[in-house]
Amino acid sequence: MRCVRIWFSKQGRVKYVSHLDIMRCMTRAVRRANIPLWYTEGFNPHPYLNFLQPMPLGVEGLNEPLDIRIEDEITDADIMASLNNVLPVGIKVTRVTEPYMKSNDLAFAEYEIYFEKEENLVSKLDNAMQSGELVCEKMGKVNGRKRVKEVNVSENIKKYSLSENDDAVIMNVVLPGGNTKNVNPMNLLDALNKYLESDIVPLNIVRLRLLDDKLIPFE
Repeated sequence: MRCVRIWFSKQGRVKYVSHLDIMRCMTRAVRRANIPLWYTEGFNPHPYLNFLQPMPLGVEGLNEPLDIRIEDEITDADIMASLNNVLPVGIKVTRVTEPYMKSNDLAFAEYEIYFEKEENLVSKLDNAMQSGELVCEKMGKVNGRKRVKEVNVSENIKKYSLSENDDAVIMNVVLPGGNTKNVNPMNLLDALNKYLESDIVPLNIVRLRLLDDKLIPFE
């Protein structure tokens, strides 16, 4: 038995498919590809598949990790080719590697958010990001019960930058994306709109990569 880390991208309309359905899709694909999965022992054996960090709905992903355990001999190249033959449009395995880092090494996620170009939008976004007053409402637990609470998103922005090209304004931002603390980019957008008293809808949101606590790409 050995553990392999499958890296896949999720782009296009598939970004609107829920994480639960992506899990079902990948589980079926691994079986259809006839990959010799390792099954857990016990009364109800099931294949070992571990999605390390759920993808926010409506967000594209370029480097999403999935750990599986396999039996018998099969090369990483064969795993990649077999999966890509059965996966639907929009999901593609980009590489297969050993799991060099552990899941508890995950700490941050790097995103690119694309906005339609508007006059002075870069300066407006920059002022908002530096304000320290980006607050949104988020469902959380208070005294063990689920309640809506206010979250200061500004305290959770590790770093950011703004740029623009001919088509869009681009925000690159690093947010908590680990197992113990996770900030959805939608929370940031809600806070930006509240601060700017606007209704900015992004053209696209892309998760570029996952990072450890030193901002080293997760591998």
